[in-house]
Amino acid sequence: MAIYREQSSGAEEYLPPTHPAVQEFLQNNTAAAGLSHSDKPAMLQSDLDMIRVYEDLTDILLSKNVVMLTDFPPAAQDKLMRRKRLRSSLSPITELLDSGDEDEQELP
Repeated sequence: MAIYREQSSGAEEYLPPTHPAVQEFLQNNTAAAGLSHSDKPAMLQSDLDMIRVYEDLTDILLSKNVVMLTDFPPAAQDKLMRRKRLRSSLSPITELLDSGDEDEQELP
């Protein structure tokens, strides 16, 4: 048994993601992997944390010329550059917020 995100030539039937059989299949596989529904938020947070790690790792590899930006496919290059611009544009805001928090902590 298998589930595909998109219709496949080997698939004999299509069921929407909300179909009870699909939901049961997903729940059984989640349970078989040792995960409960309560683990999903933790897994999502872990994914978000890891994205930042991969982003930092990519920056390190690029800065040390281990890889070149042009080694990535064009779509990945666009995403990397867009993310770098976004982080740069938010940097002054996060620094301001961080310094504001420190000032509040220093007050008696």
